[in-house]
Amino acid sequence: MNRPKALFPFVGLLALLWLGLWISSWWGTITLDFEKKPLATVLRSFTQQSGLKVITDLDLTKPITIHVRRVPVSEALDALQASAESRGRLAILLAPDAPSMKNLLSALPTPTETSGILSIEYSTPWLFRGGIDNLPIDRDPRNQIWTPSPQLPLQLLPLLEHAAQTTEVRLLLPQSWNPNLKKSPSAGSLSSSLPALAKVAGGQSQLVYLLPARSEREGPGGPPATSDSNRTDLRWTGPPTLSPEALLARFDSRIRGLPSSEQADARQAAQESVRQYREWSTLTEEERDKKRQEIMNDPARAERSGEGFSRAMRKMSPEQRSQRYQGYVERRATQKGG
Repeated sequence: MNRPKALFPFVGLLALLWLGLWISSWWGTITLDFEKKPLATVLRSFTQQSGLKVITDLDLTKPITIHVRRVPVSEALDALQASAESRGRLAILLAPDAPSMKNLLSALPTPTETSGILSIEYSTPWLFRGGIDNLPIDRDPRNQIWTPSPQLPLQLLPLLEHAAQTTEVRLLLPQSWNPNLKKSPSAGSLSSSLPALAKVAGGQSQLVYLLPARSEREGPGGPPATSDSNRTDLRWTGPPTLSPEALLARFDSRIRGLPSSEQADARQAAQESVRQYREWSTLTEEERDKKRQEIMNDPARAERSGEGFSRAMRKMSPEQRSQRYQGYVERRATQKGG
């Protein structure tokens, strides 16, 4: 007689557990379902769902079509960049006080050389991206792990340089700010370790996503603008060279996201890519030109590049793909005519 009543709490508990698992499986995901809506509307929805502020100089009234449902933050950002025809970057702003932070924000997304802002960023070398692009990425770029080296001096700038080398983040701060620190920062995700570092330095921080207008120099699927042309955007604090050790750290960070059975092979491939990169760094410019042609003519690399380009193009609407290609053709015609 009492057995059915006794089962009710058990069934209820199972239902609650199922509901909790279902909610947690979608926790932190993003849904952007817009058809020709202003970019401002799309960005507002993304920020409300992710808590990540987007700073852009794109036309906020531009109609955007984007359809992603319950996807990780990183995938939503990929789709957003494809729809907006831009390339973004996670950035962390660090400043000693509120007025300095306000000055940083007012200069973004592309600070000028006279803004007094120091920008630290190290892009993965374009010719060697093939290996890293095939590895899994964090569901949220803010979850990248930074592990400070114990050999670094207890000053803000050396630590930030190390963070920018070993993770894919852009760091911006006032040029004159480089305080000594009383203690070494702890390892952790970018969303926790770098804000903690700013606090130890006596300042404050803010995580944003920079979405600048796309460079006219970039064609569909072609290589990015050269490092020299990027220097006017304050991309680099010195020679824009990623160290081989830092490149390996970036590979290792991605490899941790693979199943354990696949990690050994991936790590071996990563070490080979780093070996090639280390060799590349010793070549003369003439030797690099020759090596660049060899790499570009590698069928396996061409296939990987084609797959990556196809993924990006699939995230665009047919109208966007047509407009992007037409713009590329017009720019090429203008360049030839000049």
